[in-house]
Amino acid sequence: MPEEKLTRLLSRFAAAAMAHHAALEAMDEERANTHARMIAALHEALLREGQPGITGLLALIDSDAPVVAGMAAVYSIHLDPVRCLATLRRVATEPGLLGFRASVAIERWETGEWEPLNQE
Repeated sequence: MPEEKLTRLLSRFAAAAMAHHAALEAMDEERANTHARMIAALHEALLREGQPGITGLLALIDSDAPVVAGMAAVYSIHLDPVRCLATLRRVATEPGLLGFRASVAIERWETGEWEPLNQE
């Protein structure tokens, strides 16, 4: 049963990332904010699953879908900065808003704007 829950959480995270990106592309701020809140809640739920949740979230950074990989990297950067930055650099080569947002994420991390989360 726990594996089913984890699979469902990861699937929902990926779907919410795609929906968030679509809303941003459509300039639908309300829908983008709704999906951003969903992503944050799913991230917290994955962390509550302990190491299996963390492992699953980190696996999403290797997704073939740049939108999913980028969102997972942003939410996992405190867990594995080297892998996540490599993913964000790959996503930053994508055209349009997706690539731009990945570039901004890299910049925010490298300038220290994002402070490490307390992972206790």
